[in-house]
Amino acid sequence: MQKKTHNVAGIVEQVRANDDNPAFNTMLAPKKHLARIYMMRTGVNGFTENEIPCYCRFTSGREYTSAVERSSNFRPERIDEKNHDGIGSHFRYRFTCRADVKRVIQLVNSNTLAAGYRELSAQEINDILTLYPDAVTAA
Repeated sequence: MQKKTHNVAGIVEQVRANDDNPAFNTMLAPKKHLARIYMMRTGVNGFTENEIPCYCRFTSGREYTSAVERSSNFRPERIDEKNHDGIGSHFRYRFTCRADVKRVIQLVNSNTLAAGYRELSAQEINDILTLYPDAVTAA
């Protein structure tokens, strides 16, 4: 009995050509991309290392914030929070102004173009930017 071979690359290219399929575009996006989108969509409330795996369905969220810091050349605000069980604490990270978020959006879009998956649309960018104040505000 001969083993059948499937043209997976051809199928992927056919589906990739259809940009109207948001589920497939999400599946193609790497974990870093999904984490960065989540970070930006949290708004001024920010996010924790524990929330990234919870909402993005990863096993760990520890390095994604550090990767954004290194790539975008800025530091998000860090707020030390006690854990709900009272033992220990963790940091809540947040972007303080639109300028910081614009740098991350440029990073995300440049990476998407290089990798060949869908970049953020103008509507998505506007939705994200409305979550942040124009200038840096004190916490």
